[in-house]
Amino acid sequence: MNDWNDLKFFLAIAHNGTVSGAARLLGVNYTTVIRRLNSFEETMGFSVFERHSNGYALTRAGESILGSAQTIENEFVSLNNHATGSDNNLNGTIRIATTDLLASTLMPDMGDFLLRHPDIDFEVIGDSFTVDLANREADIAIRITNHTAKEHLLSRKVGVVTGSIYASASYLERHPKEHTWIGWDDNLSHKVTRQFIGDYIPKNAKISCKVNSGVSLLQAIKSGIGIGYLWDFIGDKTPEIQRIYPDQQYSLDLCLLINKDLYSTPRFRAAMDFLEKSIRDKGILSEPIS
Repeated sequence: MNDWNDLKFFLAIAHNGTVSGAARLLGVNYTTVIRRLNSFEETMGFSVFERHSNGYALTRAGESILGSAQTIENEFVSLNNHATGSDNNLNGTIRIATTDLLASTLMPDMGDFLLRHPDIDFEVIGDSFTVDLANREADIAIRITNHTAKEHLLSRKVGVVTGSIYASASYLERHPKEHTWIGWDDNLSHKVTRQFIGDYIPKNAKISCKVNSGVSLLQAIKSGIGIGYLWDFIGDKTPEIQRIYPDQQYSLDLCLLINKDLYSTPRFRAAMDFLEKSIRDKGILSEPIS
């Protein structure tokens, strides 16, 4: 194989089932994915995918090399993790994956951290569920979840966050009894959040608007479009909206996750400690872990 990067494109399509999904995962455009796939198939000497109207499916030949391709990728990732983990300096890039609302809440403290450590820079990814920490798409993830962390990850549970139903005063004046809801986009990548909140929205509810980000959800509630579930650390600090149905509250764990190979690196450990302190200081947690 002339370029090992072609392998990455093969695996991205295999995992996502579409070229557009692979492009989003890898941060490239559609044409680049097609070009690298063609290069990979030309090098291998056979087709690895069958093209269908709804996506890509592995051929038998593609299935036969998938396991080996994943093993090769895992070895590269492990090698990179060990190399990164041996870095004892407080410098370099730290990629943090989180939600858009958590990112906006923590951003002022991130600025203070960077002032204290001028040789460190952050890359903040406002989506903590599509990134794969195993493949180093991010170094640290801040996740609100009810899932157990995978074996290769170190998970630090910081506490519990709660969410409630919120509405604006203007909305409640117009809809004192029968409500319309703000829901999550059907393609939303935050599957945990979508599934969890989906259990609380009535099955016959009228959905007036669907969103795919917490910021959009907040703005929709403030604008009086409908009612919706929102994290209490945001809702309780937003004067334009108020809790309704206080007995209908849900809770999830807030965890910091990192590859075990990276945690011994001073800059990553410092970032983990900083993020935990910032989360506690900002009043994000309803039930902090002491």
